[in-house]
Amino acid sequence: MDTRFYRDVVKQHGVRAMGYHVAYRVVNKALGVTVWHALVITLETIDASVLAESKHTAVRMLDASSMRPLARNPEYGLDDHMLDAAIARGDRCAAIFDSDVLASYGWYATQPIGLTEIRGAPVLHFDPAYAYMYNGFTHPSYRGRRLHAIGMAAALEVYVKEGRSGLLTYVDSSNFSSLKSCRRMGYRPFGRVGMFSLGARRVYCSTPGCKRYDFRIEPTAD
Repeated sequence: MDTRFYRDVVKQHGVRAMGYHVAYRVVNKALGVTVWHALVITLETIDASVLAESKHTAVRMLDASSMRPLARNPEYGLDDHMLDAAIARGDRCAAIFDSDVLASYGWYATQPIGLTEIRGAPVLHFDPAYAYMYNGFTHPSYRGRRLHAIGMAAALEVYVKEGRSGLLTYVDSSNFSSLKSCRRMGYRPFGRVGMFSLGARRVYCSTPGCKRYDFRIEPTAD
């Protein structure tokens, strides 16, 4: 057991959070249960200071093909398979550069997206009135400057101007730091989506609040 990790969890999030994390790990290992919080952000809920800061930061909304040359640098966590899928969907990337260095980025989809980080790559569906934010990254040299939040704020404005209502995303229920950061940015929870193993099958479910945003995970069609 990583005692330092649990001390940090208690210090930052409380004893209840530590208890949840321990129980979650046990159930996840035994039954393959995973639970995510589904979140939404709009111009009405976003932290006004982040939105203001985004107006003074050079955030570039790039199509996926423009990011292809950057995949050659392993520091950026990009790969050709991910870019191929993003290009096929027409995804865009909100990117912040410091000269030639990619300091931060976040990806946005407006079509159902395969969740390649989950075995079997199920598909996430969501209301097309929103864009789905995924795969955020900040270069280690630039962390602590709220660049992810700034890029997200800029992307939110772009998508709202194009007629969408806001952004959707999800975060693992045991990732307390990310959930806290999302709340500070202005994300609001609207439900949960979950996954568990049933024999050789994986079953996906969602709480009633997800229906409003048609937010659901479905197995990949055979």
